[in-house]
Amino acid sequence: MKINTKSEFDLIGHDVTITSSKNEGNLGINGKIIMETKNMIILNTKDGKKSIPKNVCKLSNNDGSIETDSTKLSKRPHERLEILI
Repeated sequence: MKINTKSEFDLIGHDVTITSSKNEGNLGINGKIIMETKNMIILNTKDGKKSIPKNVCKLSNNDGSIETDSTKLSKRPHERLEILI
């Protein structure tokens, strides 16, 4: 993961764009991540809130890219913190 964050485990609050997806309809969607669950991210876009499955897309921002199908991101946010301990 090459995104510049306070920790590689926090995604909420980042402005991102979907750069590749198994679902062609998701390509190019951009917005701020406002919520995250084990398998989904919720983006606040100009057209409203969009729920995107983590395992089908790749996100990017100005700082780099995030492989959302990685094992680190396929967990709930608080479960990823346990990896640090």
